[in-house]
Amino acid sequence: MISSKARQYQFENASWIRLIEFLDQENSYMKNRLSEILDQINDRDNLNLAESFQTQFIIKDDLYEHLIHELKGQTRKIKEATANGKDLITQEMKKAQKNFRNQIELIERDHIHLKKDYNTYLSSFSFT
Repeated sequence: MISSKARQYQFENASWIRLIEFLDQENSYMKNRLSEILDQINDRDNLNLAESFQTQFIIKDDLYEHLIHELKGQTRKIKEATANGKDLITQEMKKAQKNFRNQIELIERDHIHLKKDYNTYLSSFSFT
């Protein structure tokens, strides 16, 4: 029988994968919006800021892809550890799960700040 801890880990991982997929979509949306207005940016400072946002979006793409891969790997390990009624959740799995929790919290906070800064930046323009 699968333990409640293993079930919780599976639930968390599935939830985090959905969250990261959503953040990845948001990231794509922000990149697309930036490309739409890029030709309307005239001064060097704003162009530098746009490039900085673009770089951050590219970094986020890589981070999200890597994290989804890692979460799916953790989910496979949990399924293998609980196959055939076993419950062989290791200390390594517990430690990894705790690290994922911390990472997700930081990613969520970072996304909120990036999105706020980005929207503030875009709202400073008067587009025609």
